[in-house]
Amino acid sequence: MNMEKFEARQFTVRYNNIMLYTFLAVLLVSALLISIQTISETKNKNIQLIEQFKTEAIAIDNLIVRVTVLLDLMQNNAEDFFLNPRPVASIYFNGLADVGTNEYGLDNVPVPYSIADAGNLTGQGDLARLSPELKNEIEMAFNLNSDFKSTLKSVPNAAWVYYTSKNKFINIYPWIPSAEFKFTDKLYQKEFYTLGVPAANPGKTIFWTSVYLDEAGKGVMVTAAKPVYNQDEFLGTVAIDFTLDELGNYVKAFRPELGELSIINSTGQLLAHTKLPLTETSVFKDAIPAGVNLDAIAPSCADLKLVRLNQGYQMVCIQLKNAPWKLLYIEKNQSFVSRIFSSIGTVFVVLLASLGILLYFIKKITFREFIYPAASLVRHISKHGMGDRAPNRRVPAAWLPWFAKISETFQQNRNLINEIKQKNTELTDLNIALERYMPKFILIVSLDEGCGATNIGSYFASSLAKNSSDKKTVYMEYPANTQMSAAFGYDDSERVHKHANGFDIWNDFDLGEVPEEAESSLLMTKILNQYANIVMHATVKGDIDHFIDVYLEPLFRYTKAIVVMVPNTDKTGDKTAAVIKSIQRHVRQDQTTLYTILNRVSENLEVDVKVNFDIPYVADLQPVTRAAFSIPEPAAKAINEIVERIERVHQVCIFIPTTINIDQPFDSAIYVNRTMVFLGEKFGGATSSQARGVWNSDDSGIVNEVVHLVVSYTTEDDLNRFANEVIEFIKLLKDELQQEAMALEINKKMILV
Repeated sequence: MNMEKFEARQFTVRYNNIMLYTFLAVLLVSALLISIQTISETKNKNIQLIEQFKTEAIAIDNLIVRVTVLLDLMQNNAEDFFLNPRPVASIYFNGLADVGTNEYGLDNVPVPYSIADAGNLTGQGDLARLSPELKNEIEMAFNLNSDFKSTLKSVPNAAWVYYTSKNKFINIYPWIPSAEFKFTDKLYQKEFYTLGVPAANPGKTIFWTSVYLDEAGKGVMVTAAKPVYNQDEFLGTVAIDFTLDELGNYVKAFRPELGELSIINSTGQLLAHTKLPLTETSVFKDAIPAGVNLDAIAPSCADLKLVRLNQGYQMVCIQLKNAPWKLLYIEKNQSFVSRIFSSIGTVFVVLLASLGILLYFIKKITFREFIYPAASLVRHISKHGMGDRAPNRRVPAAWLPWFAKISETFQQNRNLINEIKQKNTELTDLNIALERYMPKFILIVSLDEGCGATNIGSYFASSLAKNSSDKKTVYMEYPANTQMSAAFGYDDSERVHKHANGFDIWNDFDLGEVPEEAESSLLMTKILNQYANIVMHATVKGDIDHFIDVYLEPLFRYTKAIVVMVPNTDKTGDKTAAVIKSIQRHVRQDQTTLYTILNRVSENLEVDVKVNFDIPYVADLQPVTRAAFSIPEPAAKAINEIVERIERVHQVCIFIPTTINIDQPFDSAIYVNRTMVFLGEKFGGATSSQARGVWNSDDSGIVNEVVHLVVSYTTEDDLNRFANEVIEFIKLLKDELQQEAMALEINKKMILV
């Protein structure tokens, strides 16, 4: 019983492997699907991140664009003022008073205005000696008060709005006492002024300053400003200071738990950051996570796309449209494995475990209901095959009819075996008779004219016709050579010319309207029905591979030998090698032998090509015509050797056992030698070798033994002549060696005698 369990396990190894591979395949497919899902989710999240980032950039740009619009408005109002100057002094101008030595200001805002309506205009100079041009410019500055007031309301983080004149005064809003802030020459050193002068800003465009600490105590801020001109004369700049708090509110609200958003200016100063507190010395490199390569970030703002950084980070960056600032977001990128586990969650793990348990129970049930009964059925068949009585098996009831049917079938089989044995001798003789004759087909391939291929082909045809006088031989050139009748000297109306050397010259190429790819197959159909020996000469024209594929490939299945004529002009052998390589794509070496022949047509020919046969130059050699001819001695050796090789291709092999009376070892050397002598007398020679084989004996079951293979090669004529004698010799050995059967192999086909 333990042995049967072992056999059952052996029988089910493949099934177990299938179940294992199925489970692994499920795991693999699941992992693949999860990976695809994770990649898709990551892609969607990245797209979502870019869209959110783009929205954030638009919001910040909208904040900035309000500043630029208001600056444009104030600049236009200031410059338009000079088109219609005020004829009399305004209430504001009349409210100016000295606030120090050679200094003036608007410390007391005149009624009906209040400090909420006006900025404090302070300057240097004698108020009583102001030039008309300067008075007009001061009136322009007072005229901007309403713009200053509306600007401060429109820009939530605006701290100061002011106009700074090159004529040593400033109008700043909201109003602030001159004791706390007033004009000094130091203001001309500030960027809100220096970046607006004609030398620095010839285009009169809006400009932005670096981050700085407000002198009036409102903290870290940045200034946007624009130059003001009267005609072509630079007068000063109008500017808006705003703190960075509002920008900080924007960036802190953007994905605060996932990454860090920064706003940086063109000099690398940090304008806003998700986490870092800002000072006037804060720079962007302080906000980069440790280890991240700063050089990889610099060129990455050209396109709005995610960029992979080192240390597992990714970033997206954009250049704002309305300020020379960049908006940049960096976040830690989850590893692929982490994203997978984050994606599948615990539900999938539970499902996968449930699937594993389900597969286990399916395996157990399948083994009980199918695998074990199937294994028992196989053992049942095996027992009957060895002639033993098969034991009863405990299998499901549905399987019992199969066991009964097997027993019945084997009984019927035993009744037929005896009849089959009686017919064995007849079948053996019939198998020998069914060995079909195949024509001897030599294909000569030349690359150009003038290499003597027609002469060589005629020599082959003459040799085959002489050796097989009872069988018809034909020579032909394909594709059809219209000059062949003139070359041989017969009437071109002859479809088949009878040559004096005993072979036919074929000139019947009327195949009807057929594609060129079908010509060779149809031609062979006509030839094979009439001739036992075929010699065909084909000259390669055009592309080598195309010519061989179209015209010659259908012929290769019939060829016993292919002879490639080496051109006398092929000094290096490259052309010949190309033809051989193309032919070798289609032929099998065990069916067709490939030869190369160099037929020297001149005495001093220098060709460095390795060939199978080198036929020396023969002086005064006449071309073959319809008259009888003899094969020149230099060519006869090559022709006869190739013909002999293609005729001796049939193999006869007799298997000599090393056991007698089925399974009793004995020394069979005497029978091996006897068989070699017999085959040598019939076919001209024989060899022997050892091999190991098994066979199924009716009495002893499987027999494993060493056998001797006695092999001989012969021509077809000798094979047909001595085949019956070989059969009778094997029958004699069978009786002497007390064998149930002896094996004979003819041309790789085994026959049991």
